[in-house]
Amino acid sequence: MATSPRVLVVDDEADVLQIFLDLFETTGHEGVTAANGEEAIALIQRESFDLVVTDINLPGQDGLAVLRAAREADPDLAVIVITGFASTSTAIEALRSGAYDYLTKPFDLWDVAQVIERGIERKRLALENRRLLSDLELANEELRGHEEILREKVAVATRRMASLYEVGREITASLDVKRTLPLVLAKAVELMEGRAGLLFLRDAETGVFACEVAHGIPDERVAQALRFAEGAGASGRVAAEGAPRIVTTEEAAADGMLPLIDAENALIVPLVSGERTVGVIDVVDRPGGFLPEHAELLTLFAAQAANAITNAQAYQKARELDRMKSEFVAVVSHEVRTPLTSIKGSLELLTDPKYFEMPAQSRDLLNICQANAERLAQLINDILDFSKLESSRLSSHFTAVNPAHVLSEAIEQLQTTVGGEGLQIANEIHPAAPSVVADEKRLVQVLTNLLSNALKFSGGKGVTVGARPADEGGIVFFVSDQGHGIAEADLPKLFQKFRQIDSSTTRRAGGTGLGLVISKGIVEEHGGRIWVESEVGKGSTFSFWIPARAACLDSATVEDPALTDGTEIAA
Repeated sequence: MATSPRVLVVDDEADVLQIFLDLFETTGHEGVTAANGEEAIALIQRESFDLVVTDINLPGQDGLAVLRAAREADPDLAVIVITGFASTSTAIEALRSGAYDYLTKPFDLWDVAQVIERGIERKRLALENRRLLSDLELANEELRGHEEILREKVAVATRRMASLYEVGREITASLDVKRTLPLVLAKAVELMEGRAGLLFLRDAETGVFACEVAHGIPDERVAQALRFAEGAGASGRVAAEGAPRIVTTEEAAADGMLPLIDAENALIVPLVSGERTVGVIDVVDRPGGFLPEHAELLTLFAAQAANAITNAQAYQKARELDRMKSEFVAVVSHEVRTPLTSIKGSLELLTDPKYFEMPAQSRDLLNICQANAERLAQLINDILDFSKLESSRLSSHFTAVNPAHVLSEAIEQLQTTVGGEGLQIANEIHPAAPSVVADEKRLVQVLTNLLSNALKFSGGKGVTVGARPADEGGIVFFVSDQGHGIAEADLPKLFQKFRQIDSSTTRRAGGTGLGLVISKGIVEEHGGRIWVESEVGKGSTFSFWIPARAACLDSATVEDPALTDGTEIAA
């Protein structure tokens, strides 16, 4: 009796683990969970799994470490990585390291189920390949009298499997559709030793299959065979049935399309993604015709090719959406900033007693307008920063940073923004707190965000900000308040975009819900981490660690603002 596929899910969020376990109850999979990288690696080394789903950002050993451990334990084990940001840069790095696919939070459960099924199917195909080779080896033992013939068959099969593995690596190495499609077709023709080939993809709107690329066929012949409907001709029947078809010389002559490209014989296989045929590959004119083993081999190749094409298409769509989103944000921010600048300037003139005299009540109303204009400007800046964060291009100017200067700058900036000279902010910096190489402007931004939140929820009791040396090197900044604290169930929501803890206090405080997300992104771009410790009724402490040198720096030197002669120091 067949056993249920075993799937290991690794995530430090209990809610996410439960979502997967609930999903597996409906799909019939056996789910095993791990809350961190170390636990996952131990499970992988000790037990056998059909698939691994892991978050990229994990405490301790990260998702890439889990990926490496899985690849070492079982080269055929598919690993799906999860990233918490719309930016695909980290996920692409994982794909290049051997990951099968990636998911972005929040994700659609139907899409997740489909990706998981494809990953499990990939391993099943690999095991099937091994089984075929094992069968050949057993046959070799049984037919010693035909040793030479059998040796040649094994050699041919081995070469084909090796070729399949190598071409599979090639076609999955790129996420560029324009490069992937011609490469897939060229490798299919080469693998089958055919004369030429065509690759068709299904039009999502019409359902008609259109020729995307051709290999070894003159352009004028391709133009005649550009499209076919599902069920029409040999290629259409393959698309409808989802099974390969060998077309003999007699059948090719009677086909509606193959004579147009002078094909004498053909092997047609479907490109299947999930349960849907997304395309068809036609390889034509192999000397001596095609055999069932050729159909089996090309079907295995087509399974890899379908995944490569689907991934490339998804990546292209994601990049296009990202480009459109960036353009939209840029246009909207420009259109909003232009009138906002005029409003702010007018308000500044109106509130200046050198130019206008007015009653105190009128001046108070203008001050309210001015404060809200500043708030609107900050909201626009948050949206722009979030857009840059998703494009992995937020921090840019790195220098040797003095922590005392960062703290005083954040406090001064907050006082200027809210106009509160009497704010109760205690500055506690450890005398041994070291300088770090970082983007000073962005560190101030993180501290300002944390201070602003702390003051909102401190209940007028004041807050404490400070810095201390980190045990692992670098520095830890912290912001503490004595407010009402945060419930344990609400802690996972803090660093999610557009999320605020749903209570009357936070609703009064307002905001975009992006401040902590942006802060987390800035810290992680520096190679650090951010966390919170809180107890209801006793307040909260937000802390973040910055390493001695920002992880994203490529150069070996950085500017030292403490040096007046413009020289550079080693990072």
